[in-house]
Amino acid sequence: MNPKFKKIVDLFRKLPGVGPRQAARFVLALMERSDAEIKEFGEGILNLKKDISSCPVCFNVSDNDKCNICSNPKRDQSKILVVEKVTDLDSIEKTGLYPGLYHVLGGAINPIDGITPDSLRLRELGRRVANTKKVELILATNLNNAGETTSMYIRDQFKDKKGVVITRLARGLSTGSHLEYADEMTLKHALEERR
Repeated sequence: MNPKFKKIVDLFRKLPGVGPRQAARFVLALMERSDAEIKEFGEGILNLKKDISSCPVCFNVSDNDKCNICSNPKRDQSKILVVEKVTDLDSIEKTGLYPGLYHVLGGAINPIDGITPDSLRLRELGRRVANTKKVELILATNLNNAGETTSMYIRDQFKDKKGVVITRLARGLSTGSHLEYADEMTLKHALEERR
């Protein structure tokens, strides 16, 4: 294999979930694009951290300020749906059924992978809850071991907080599934049947 081709393939392999064959397909697909498209792609990557950041409130993707959800006064301020990743938030937002706010943890508790409660944005969630009189925390972590552990940890942290109601998405989602791969109907039932 050409060393320069292999080097670019190796760069794509650093992305999560990208194996050697998929990385090679990415490089081959880029080789078929025009110089202008490749330049645009490269500039987008170069400016990624300058042009896009995390919302300082919920940690959704934003334009270096509050995201469009946190800055929308029409959103229900008494509900915070807690998710692991931005892709989970996006999946729920696509349903158009949830009117409240979000909080992106940045992962799930998994000591085997070195992810402890201190690694997540739980302190920030605590500050948000402390600044409200009444709030429903809707736990929407994935239904796998790490997600369940995180959900139990959050429930334990906030169970005695005055004015905090804790609910969990209904079991419309199968155990072991990830929110970003769930279809809209499954998410709709999970949101409607939360307890």
